[in-house]
Amino acid sequence: MPTGAELRFARPLFAVVALAATGTVCAQQAAPPAAPASAPFEIVRSHIDFDVNADGSSVETDDTALRVLDSRGQDVLRRRSLSYTEGLQSIEIESAYALKADGERIDVPKGAIFRNSAAPSAPGFENAKVLTLYFPRLDIGDEVVLVTVRKQLVPPFAGAFAMRKDFSRAIKADDVQVTLTAPQAGLPLKIETVGLDGGQLQTYAGRNRWVWRYHNDAPAMFAPDSVAAVDDQPHLAASSFPTYQAVGQAYGAYFSGKADTTPEIESLADQLTHGISDRREQAKALYDWVAQNISYVDIVPGANGFTPHAAADVLALRSGDSKDHAMLLEALLAAKGIASNPALIADGGAYVLPAVPSPFYFNHLITYIPKLKLFADSTARYAPFGVLPFADSDRPAVLVPSGAMTATPNPSADQTTARAKVTITFDANGTATGDSYVWLTGSAAMDERAALALIPPESDKDMLQPTLGPDAEASVDRGNFQSDSDPFAYSLHYRVPNAANFTAPGAVSTSLSVGPFAAASVLLGQLPPSRNTSYACPSMTATEDSTFEFPPNVEVTSVPKPVSIAAEGLRFEMHYQMKDPHTVAGATMLRMDHPRAFCTPEYYARVRPDLALIAASLRAQIQYK
Repeated sequence: MPTGAELRFARPLFAVVALAATGTVCAQQAAPPAAPASAPFEIVRSHIDFDVNADGSSVETDDTALRVLDSRGQDVLRRRSLSYTEGLQSIEIESAYALKADGERIDVPKGAIFRNSAAPSAPGFENAKVLTLYFPRLDIGDEVVLVTVRKQLVPPFAGAFAMRKDFSRAIKADDVQVTLTAPQAGLPLKIETVGLDGGQLQTYAGRNRWVWRYHNDAPAMFAPDSVAAVDDQPHLAASSFPTYQAVGQAYGAYFSGKADTTPEIESLADQLTHGISDRREQAKALYDWVAQNISYVDIVPGANGFTPHAAADVLALRSGDSKDHAMLLEALLAAKGIASNPALIADGGAYVLPAVPSPFYFNHLITYIPKLKLFADSTARYAPFGVLPFADSDRPAVLVPSGAMTATPNPSADQTTARAKVTITFDANGTATGDSYVWLTGSAAMDERAALALIPPESDKDMLQPTLGPDAEASVDRGNFQSDSDPFAYSLHYRVPNAANFTAPGAVSTSLSVGPFAAASVLLGQLPPSRNTSYACPSMTATEDSTFEFPPNVEVTSVPKPVSIAAEGLRFEMHYQMKDPHTVAGATMLRMDHPRAFCTPEYYARVRPDLALIAASLRAQIQYK
């Protein structure tokens, strides 16, 4: 079964280059969906009240009404799920109903409210619960009203409190009010607000009280690949943590003793490293075993409490979340005398930590090995040792238990590569037969391994149809995708009927060559005119050598002109030549090398003209008679 980690990181090759160039790095299809013109719902009312105690426990009352604006909103709001950790938290529904446009109120029946385990098939996660509600007869224009009381019975960190509320600039909001009440003494709070009004300190009966208001009359839509800029969105953050070092140290209290070795762990470590003396190779062998043998259960830090299972229990269960992976790997490494530290990161989150420290910004735990100066994420099943998924890359990291601040690396264009050799042969009827041989390294290889593991062989044709058309037939030789050794090699074989009409002079598109650039012309052709946020832009190098073979009765009359484009962080080369009247050879290269894993709107404005030229070049045609 594919794990949550595999689903999280999978991207097919024929999209990867265009996705990197355009920034859409989280897509899982050949072309990303167009950005919606508007949000699917709007906030009619959202009154949120936090009442905090000196020990960090709290009560959050949330009275929210959302109006359905279209069919997407119906799908999103018809089913509401609320997660909590039994024993640490409780959540109760005071009111749940749909308010029809004519004023009729339809309460959610008790039979449409369910409490279930968040991970029913994962031993050891029984206290992770989900409360799910289904709103009946929900139509466009209706309001979904939900009033809940969430109690933090046991604070995640004794004597500490942290919260954050974000408000999307893409969603219209009429009436938003957030109230925070906390003790005057014993729980000093750092508070930050962006885009909210109010917040004047009030005091009474030994308590501090703040009230903020927010509204948004002019929603602004953003590209789907926009970076999670948590400091830019309207938000309220409050925390009693003075520094991120304190956050790391607080996690350390939970992790203490959880990575202790046992005779079973020591025996396994010895078995896995038998005959290996090099320390890096020992670490790799231990990492490989954990990545391949411990199933990933997608319970992020916090959802199941902050306490990982002991390494011995993870080994016995053969499953765990990122905390558990990190504990077992740390214990195995320690058994061989290799020191390591758990590292807190925001997987897929912001590239810059907010000013107000909080443990809740982090949703993932990976491993840092100081002696080797590398990070490893064993939840990413197809990530080679020392290679991180793009969602983990260039992220702020807090080491546990010291709280030391560092950052994960940003892979260079030499570390993530895609190379292809493609041959396209046309028969006299215009049917094209293609063979593409592909070699990948770094996160591109990781993504493709995961994608091929998810796609059953009977769906090979569906994988290529978005690029080649509905009549295409295809098969994939997956190579050894279970191995994480680079380069990863595999091949595609396809047949496209009526790819050319040889009864008269015409032309064929070079995009028939299915390799790194097959979908690039489509995606690059959808470049937004401008950007108002930073966007993800991984570095990589892609090359493709292609050969087009025409039948003897067809003569090539023209090939695409050479193209050479050099821009800030980009270099593109394309060259086609006629080897004989019936054969054309092409070579294409795109190198994207960025100092960070994200690019700014200002950078995009500077390079967009060059990206448009690259897009036009990739739509080139070979003419014949």
